[in-house]
Amino acid sequence: MYKCLTIALLSITISACNTTPDLISNDDCINNNWVDTGYNTAISGKSVRHFNSYIEQCGEKLADNAKATYIEGFKKGIQEYCTYENGYEVGSKSKLNSNTCPYELRTEFNKGYKVATIHLKEAKAKMDQLSEDMQEKKRVHARAEMAASMGNSK
Repeated sequence: MYKCLTIALLSITISACNTTPDLISNDDCINNNWVDTGYNTAISGKSVRHFNSYIEQCGEKLADNAKATYIEGFKKGIQEYCTYENGYEVGSKSKLNSNTCPYELRTEFNKGYKVATIHLKEAKAKMDQLSEDMQEKKRVHARAEMAASMGNSK
């Protein structure tokens, strides 16, 4: 029970970190490479709406073409992010599926993510079973030693 609560709290904490806006300087509001910023946002699994944090930070200092070039980069990055392989990688690291992939790309990413989470659950079940087996062997060994020592004391 406590493991489940710990895992849930850890997941919430990690997902909260994922939504923390990137700080940007006033100079970057004007001179930033918005294509790269959009691309990097997408391949890190963040939503296209992450651009709103730049709007809030920069205000009127935001370059006129910032949003259009940001989206251009984001489109390239999201194509790379939303693959079966990346879904598997994200799932195998127990990261939260942030569902940032657009509908037309979501299926393959989700397949990879699901397969990875199944593999993780299977691996955890095997580890739990091995741990139980080791504990049982220790108990049997301890009983045998106790029985032997009691037999020697007669």
